Amino acid sequence: MRNSFPTVGVVGAGELARMMVGPAAALGIDLLFLAEDENDPAAIIAHHVVGENRELETIREFAKKCDVLTFVTEDIPYSVIRTLEAEGVTIRPGSREFAAHSAKDYLSDIPKSNVIEISALVARSPHGQAAAWAITLVGRENDRSVWTETPAPGISTDLANDAQKLALDVARECLLAGVMSVVMHVSGSEIFVNQVSMGLHENGNWTVEGSRTSQFEQHLRAILDLPLGDTSMSSDFAVVGNVFGGEKSDMYRPYLHLMARSPGLKFHQSRTEVLSGRKIGHVSAVGENILDLRECITHAVDYMSGEI
Repeated sequence: MRNSFPTVGVVGAGELARMMVGPAAALGIDLLFLAEDENDPAAIIAHHVVGENRELETIREFAKKCDVLTFVTEDIPYSVIRTLEAEGVTIRPGSREFAAHSAKDYLSDIPKSNVIEISALVARSPHGQAAAWAITLVGRENDRSVWTETPAPGISTDLANDAQKLALDVARECLLAGVMSVVMHVSGSEIFVNQVSMGLHENGNWTVEGSRTSQFEQHLRAILDLPLGDTSMSSDFAVVGNVFGGEKSDMYRPYLHLMARSPGLKFHQSRTEVLSGRKIGHVSAVGENILDLRECITHAVDYMSGEI
């Protein structure tokens, strides 16, 4: 007798896709990944098929093995999604949400200086249940995200509430099914929307250790129209640092050092090969003292990247 639990087809098999595996197992949900390469992060550890994730016929055949599709890839093939939806394939988030994702109405004219970047992460189910996480402060260097701190230090309660409401309003207006991130810039007491991203986002990686329900579990709950989980924080603060490849090729030796130094540190390494300048994963820590967490994460990132 066939298991009647749904199979979620994940188009894409990168770091974010990989991090869905644990939550799916805990929910009793089967995942099948469409990977472009056998060595993609999710393909290394989970059931998958290999194929071009922007090609209509490949995704059409892949969809036949699944009950619902979700795209976890940077390059979304909008025309493919529209075609498959017209053929009856359930895709969440779908073409309606992605149309809103690219709409200019949500984007603001952003000041050029004296701004900080924050991220509002929300989820919504087809049934209309919605939830929001604490606001995250995003740190950038060389035009790439390098760390996050949650809840965002220096952001007032009123401003954080406004940012959450704005993101929830966008989710409701586009009838979101899944997780969504709204990246905003703050100048004084004003909020400017910079980017609306449908689906999982690296700014939400803190939720794995820092929230009672991670963005990865919540995304699965939302696209399957299950009751959403509790988004409250599991600790006072959560800090994440992205790790980029440096001169060290063996990540296990620095891992052992850091585990001995900070047993509470969590490692999420998604690649088996270390390439200079390329992201290989992230480290995270939660606790009551934001200064201690910053020091812990900074040391871990610098040590694993070969800076120290």
